[in-house]
Amino acid sequence: MNIIRGIAAIPTGLNRSVVTIGNFDGVHLGHQQLLKRVIKRASEINGNSVVITFEPHPVKVLRPDKAPHQLISLQEKIELFQSYGINVVICIEFTPEFAGKSPDEFVDELLCKKIGAKVIIVGANYKFGKGQSGDINYLRTKGKILGFEVEVIEPVEIKGGRVSSSRIREHLLNGEVDTAAGLLGRYYAIDGVVTPGHHRGMQLGYPTANIYTVDEAIPKSGIYAVRVLRGHGILEGVCYIGNQPTFAGERIGIEVYLFNFSGELYHEHLRVQFVKMIRDEQKFDNKEELIRQIKEDVAKARDVLGKKQ
Repeated sequence: MNIIRGIAAIPTGLNRSVVTIGNFDGVHLGHQQLLKRVIKRASEINGNSVVITFEPHPVKVLRPDKAPHQLISLQEKIELFQSYGINVVICIEFTPEFAGKSPDEFVDELLCKKIGAKVIIVGANYKFGKGQSGDINYLRTKGKILGFEVEVIEPVEIKGGRVSSSRIREHLLNGEVDTAAGLLGRYYAIDGVVTPGHHRGMQLGYPTANIYTVDEAIPKSGIYAVRVLRGHGILEGVCYIGNQPTFAGERIGIEVYLFNFSGELYHEHLRVQFVKMIRDEQKFDNKEELIRQIKEDVAKARDVLGKKQ
């Protein structure tokens, strides 16, 4: 897969491209349907399957006070595109200047001249260009003039509701990570780096890795059964999200206790996959009560993860 960062880096010679465009936050089942169709059409015309995506999320630039936390890092997004078989990913820096491009500039200069689009496949509500003045009807009109096809993929529905990034965020805020997984087609995960903590877990007999992550959507505070990707290996454990009310903490933190593991993890990159919520966050009167509950949490998590094998 060819990863291109920035419009200026797009090579000459791209042609017969089947293109889809979007932020693809989460790369959920709706996005995956788009990607599958792009790959199929590219195969049919012996062309390139191309994804155009943006960093940062456009809302962070246009309405920063309304910007959502990401469901996925750019790196994981690219990894998923590659795993599905996309040929080319073009990652465009979303700036106020880019947001000000007219629909004509976007279609004529980028999609046609730079990328050689022959088929453009988008979701039903796709809008683009300055003030979101470009839409499906505009694309179809331009396609007749410039010689590209336009396909529209309808939303995927599960249990009477549309699969969307916002719906997934709602489930995460409720601790419903298993439901979110059903919309993503995989476990929800956060990427982070292990940083030093207060060593409270070690003092309680359950040493934890403190995970530092940037701008990713964090599930509801509580205890979760998790799988942890470390390099090419998979570990299992329990994840705590919360502010440690038993110790009068304030800042929300993420800590992972790994089963059957000993050793240093500081500064390592981990990916934490959330399998199921075990319980809500609680405040305990003393350390003894907390230790008893942790032991019970670990047993429940082992049971959950054992059933998922």
